Amino acid sequence: MISQRQSWIPAFAGMTDWGVIGAIPICVLFALPLITSLFYALIGAFDVTAWQALFAHPQLWSGLELSIFTGAIAAVLAQITAIIIVAATYESAGWGNLPATMGAMLALPHLALAIGLSFLIMPSGVLARIISNIAGWQTPPNWITTHDPYGLALIAALTIKEAPFLIWIMAGLLDRDDIKQDFKNQRAAATSLGHGSVSIWLRLYLPQLMPKLIWPLVIVFIYAATVVDMSLVIGPTQPPTLATVIWADINSEQVTNNARGNVGAVFLSIALGVCLLLAYAILKSVSSFCRQFLSSGPNPQSQSNFVGRANYRILVWLYIAVTALLLFMSFAQLWPFPHLIPTTSTRAWGLILQSPNALITSVGLAIATSITALALIILWFENLPQKSDQLLVLLSLAILGLPAILVGLGLYRAFLNFGLTGNLTGLFLAHLMPVTAYMIIVLVGPYRALDPRYADIAASFAKTKFEFLNQIKLPLLKAPILAALGVGFAVSFGQYISAQLIAAGRYSTLPIEAVTLTSGTNRPLTAAFALLLLLPPLLAYVIAAYFGKSRWSKG
Repeated sequence: MISQRQSWIPAFAGMTDWGVIGAIPICVLFALPLITSLFYALIGAFDVTAWQALFAHPQLWSGLELSIFTGAIAAVLAQITAIIIVAATYESAGWGNLPATMGAMLALPHLALAIGLSFLIMPSGVLARIISNIAGWQTPPNWITTHDPYGLALIAALTIKEAPFLIWIMAGLLDRDDIKQDFKNQRAAATSLGHGSVSIWLRLYLPQLMPKLIWPLVIVFIYAATVVDMSLVIGPTQPPTLATVIWADINSEQVTNNARGNVGAVFLSIALGVCLLLAYAILKSVSSFCRQFLSSGPNPQSQSNFVGRANYRILVWLYIAVTALLLFMSFAQLWPFPHLIPTTSTRAWGLILQSPNALITSVGLAIATSITALALIILWFENLPQKSDQLLVLLSLAILGLPAILVGLGLYRAFLNFGLTGNLTGLFLAHLMPVTAYMIIVLVGPYRALDPRYADIAASFAKTKFEFLNQIKLPLLKAPILAALGVGFAVSFGQYISAQLIAAGRYSTLPIEAVTLTSGTNRPLTAAFALLLLLPPLLAYVIAAYFGKSRWSKG
């Protein structure tokens, strides 16, 4: 006998009218713009003259080397940091607070972190001022702490920003009921054999977790190797990373430079793909050595969690310091070196209040895109079978795994042909793509994992599909839905490349304004815009965390 629940979900092959209704909106607003953007980006890849100009560019190979170096080192350091912190806090008293803490850190956009960190470590920054008051310096030291030639400041900023993302992913995996129960049984067996926490993590847990972390690590590497806004704020300049070189070509007034930028984005994507294939081949060849290393060390009785807890505290205090510094700097006026305390002024905030268009545009886009994305995703989930989710996940991974500069350039070329540049519709669609991708990744697991027996019980009480969805299903999924909305809101706030290209100078968002201000001398206004990049996403995370709680946990 076919249950009522089964009749609600049409077969993918013979899609009903409801299946079509569920598929069309997300295909038109999400899948079609992505596929079209990639098509237009690849059209320019057949320009032989542009390729010749690219290979003649004096900063091509040095920029590529820097991009790969900064991306790879940042990804590895972020992963190591995440593993150390998770291993030290797993099954401890503070484990339950870890996802919320990481969520708050994720609310700080990459650009805001880069701006705050630059204020902290620049030659006339807070650290130099503290040291100067101890050492008696009267002028800023001749340090190259930002825009250093090796990209070390950029690596530090990327590591600090990407480690919470990887910790959040690992926490989600470890909180899955199947993994949690398996690890509990394995820990009991290993403890009975005399193994300590460090040995258990290296010999048992880590080999099982790492295969599940491949895609998040690939996404981190691609992002770190192709980031533009953070590179402009804190990255190397002589030479710059290849993504920055490409970005300059794309924004050039010369058509030949634009074409060179197009093939440069394709070239960078191919180069990073080759790097990933080489890394995979190397890891496969040394996998037996790695297994032997893990099985032979460390000391089975080792219990030390000091390093992990110290890393956790350092990470938390870095985020607190950056946020506090942005707030402090936004009210600064005159701040001669080496004074620790500046004269204060509210002039920066006054300028923002006089012209709040960028803030209004960013908040409006974030609210509109996150709500629209949620509606599109639920419409898909409710009317198409679970096996069709593979298409959505694949498209989402394409957006997250491909260089943003390639997708953004293709989107710009496509929207230019359809008259969608320089208007709010194009800007909305450009923000909707990454927001939908992230929200799909966050929601697909919890949404599809809901016990199907709830639907059978609802059907037995003659509940319609809409009644079941509104009265039972959505309330049960309140926490992951609100978490997805928080993530989508924050992702929209962080968009720079696509927003800059599609806005075409007619609209401005907070990231566009913040990057522009970093090249000037008005540090208080820069800090104020960076702080505005943080506060709305943080508020969204706090609201999601509070209202996502069970009604019985609010006291």
